[in-house]
Amino acid sequence: MALSTRDKEKPFILMGAVIAGLAIQHAIGEAVPALIHVTEIGVFLVILAVMLPIELTDVGQAARRVKPTALAVFINFVFIPLFSWAAGWLILRQYPDFWVGAILYTLTPCIGWYLIFTDIAKGNVAWGIALLPWNVALQVLLLPVYLYVLVGKIIPVDFLALARSVGLYLIAPFVLSFLIRRVIVAVRGRDYLLGSFKRVLGEVKLWALVLVIVSMFVSQQPLSFSELASVSLLILFLIGFFLALFLVAVVAGRLFGLSYEDNATLAFTTTARNSEAVIGVAVSAFPGHPLVYLAIVLGPIVELPMLLLIARTMLALKDWIGASATMGRDEA
Repeated sequence: MALSTRDKEKPFILMGAVIAGLAIQHAIGEAVPALIHVTEIGVFLVILAVMLPIELTDVGQAARRVKPTALAVFINFVFIPLFSWAAGWLILRQYPDFWVGAILYTLTPCIGWYLIFTDIAKGNVAWGIALLPWNVALQVLLLPVYLYVLVGKIIPVDFLALARSVGLYLIAPFVLSFLIRRVIVAVRGRDYLLGSFKRVLGEVKLWALVLVIVSMFVSQQPLSFSELASVSLLILFLIGFFLALFLVAVVAGRLFGLSYEDNATLAFTTTARNSEAVIGVAVSAFPGHPLVYLAIVLGPIVELPMLLLIARTMLALKDWIGASATMGRDEA
């Protein structure tokens, strides 16, 4: 398993979409509210495309591996929300929209892409696959709680709008993807689903996301230069997030005596994020806050080079991490 050419190009394509959206926004000079419907439809299709190839199997394997699975769940769904809120308070509290966007981006663990980096770093891909059902189910269940408790303290959240957005952009695609997947497997088989269909779906997802990003910005009031100038703080937050979570994963693996392979998987399931899942929620729950959207979109642009750096670092430290894990098991 390796990064495709399209995966490597993704940050540049997304950055191009951001620049195009901002340029069109400033050229028009006013919001085009009707485009919000294009955004909503596009986001739904993107999230559906993300969830369609994900087969929620191997739950039992993750359940049997109690210690590493509990550790991954704790970091993803307890530590990261609290850490992101606190780090945002330190770095972004003067820019509440960026703060909210950064929290939203970091709340949902990746449900697919992290397996590529797990494989690159020679991690335990089988356990990574077994974690998928936990990551999918828990982010659907817990995201409304996080939004209400953490984000609602920064920008007020309309509970009805929040319930609508979670239902439309998380629960509905989750159910629909399950039904469509069952039909495809029954008619064409799993090889088709995970082969040519998945490849075509990847292209559709990427260009639908580009359309979403452009329409998302054009539907809002133009951003001022002073607002855009603060992006460097957001990038600092994102880089700090990835580096901190990498260190947390390595230290946690050492303390709990995880093997190198499990530690590599832990590193990527806790650093890679699922930005597509929260774009729709953000647009629906925070209308008129384009800086929230900008923060979420910048996330994956920073994420790819950081995950590549983490993969190379894991491989370079493989012997040390493996020895530390053995020592940790001995001490335990």
